[in-house]
Amino acid sequence: MGRMLKAGSLMAVVFSVVTVLVGLTQTAAADKLKVVTSSADLAYFTKQVGGELVDVDPIASGNRDLHFVEVLPSYMLKLRKADLYFTVGLELDTWSQPLVDGSHNPNLKVVDCSKGISPLEVPTFKVDASHGDLHRFGNPHYWLEPDNIPAICHTIQATLASADPANAAAYQSQLDTYLKAFKEKLAAWHSAADRLNGMSFVCYHNSWPYFCHFFGCKIAGLIEEYPGVAPSPSHLASLISQIKSDSIRAVVYEPYFDHRIPDLLAAKTGCRAVTFPTSVGGLPGTNTYESLIDTLIARLSGAEGVRP
Repeated sequence: MGRMLKAGSLMAVVFSVVTVLVGLTQTAAADKLKVVTSSADLAYFTKQVGGELVDVDPIASGNRDLHFVEVLPSYMLKLRKADLYFTVGLELDTWSQPLVDGSHNPNLKVVDCSKGISPLEVPTFKVDASHGDLHRFGNPHYWLEPDNIPAICHTIQATLASADPANAAAYQSQLDTYLKAFKEKLAAWHSAADRLNGMSFVCYHNSWPYFCHFFGCKIAGLIEEYPGVAPSPSHLASLISQIKSDSIRAVVYEPYFDHRIPDLLAAKTGCRAVTFPTSVGGLPGTNTYESLIDTLIARLSGAEGVRP
């Protein structure tokens, strides 16, 4: 009987300890900021700055076209439970607004991460439907220029600190740690720019002005005659002629575009069709921003020796 009482007492103690630990875990989870991001890239940067103090969940995975994301109830539910929502802005993720409206979360703070960025290709004319899916406030693919990353991270850090002032010092420390390592990577990328400087390529969509601005390469032509508009046969014929005459070495295309047109251009000209991911996770081996840029450098450098 005594042994049974001792065993029962021991079980009671164990149960009490487990209950306390579960309660502490649940409290810690509840104390974390819940952050949703429109893109995988913003999720990555938020995790670097927020660390274990935040739960981060992107809407679009890295292999998705950020221009076109279906408005789903499950995404609205994510935002209903969130404290913060980071968006790319510059009219790239315009599908965010219906999600925010549908979340019915009056406490949700929406932050446009393009503030602090100097946009490229801001139209100097009135934009209308005849220009296709042209962005009125400039090209929105600004995260593909590594020099813009510190500004993005500072916006994220300031927002996290404002929403969670008790951990403001931790967010600042984590930002400083990440940017210190990032600056070392920037130096390596500037050295890599020597390999790409002056190289021309054709791309499917106009995703690469910021990348080219950093690395000194050039966009020779676009498969899309206008943003979001499929190319005509005459436009493709013109591209084939240009690739041959200018000895262009590569046609790059995002993972979410049909590869058949780049493959056709490569077959007709002898250049190389290269899959070029725009976001973290867009291809295997690109699960960090640093590995994404390294992959782009390697893929474009690999096309250097290929001539029509």
